[in-house]
Amino acid sequence: MDDELLRESLAGFDALWRRVTGQEEDRPDDNTPEDGRPLEGALPRLISEEACAAAQTAALARLYQGESRSLLTRLSAEARRHLRRLRAEYYILTGADAGTAADCRPAGGKLASLRQIYLRAERLALLYERAAGLADGPARDALGELAEDERRAARQLRALLVASF
Repeated sequence: MDDELLRESLAGFDALWRRVTGQEEDRPDDNTPEDGRPLEGALPRLISEEACAAAQTAALARLYQGESRSLLTRLSAEARRHLRRLRAEYYILTGADAGTAADCRPAGGKLASLRQIYLRAERLALLYERAAGLADGPARDALGELAEDERRAARQLRALLVASF
């Protein structure tokens, strides 16, 4: 992906991110990057977030045992499936492969990492819902399903976090 396309994609996502986090009012013209393609601007960030979720959840699973390890391993595999699905949607929309490069920084210890993964799942659910609002047809359905998956994962991660005390 060339630098200009990456900058444009991230610029479109920045406006979306500001609205999701409540830093900016939702205005209709904020959803569309300069090239007029709103969804393409959001997908690279979602891809990066899912790549981090998969990697960090897999690493954390190795620190747990029993049912907790099984849950985290399953959630990591689910994040990898989400990643493949997002990359496919991006390819369908743009004809380009978004790749999976992500800058993932673990939070530290087990509990801090688990909290970070939980918060990412919550954030991803919101971002998927917003992105679904920018999409049409099958892409909207796919992003809606991913939002539901992230909500469920967030509930499971929260339960694991609470059980850790």
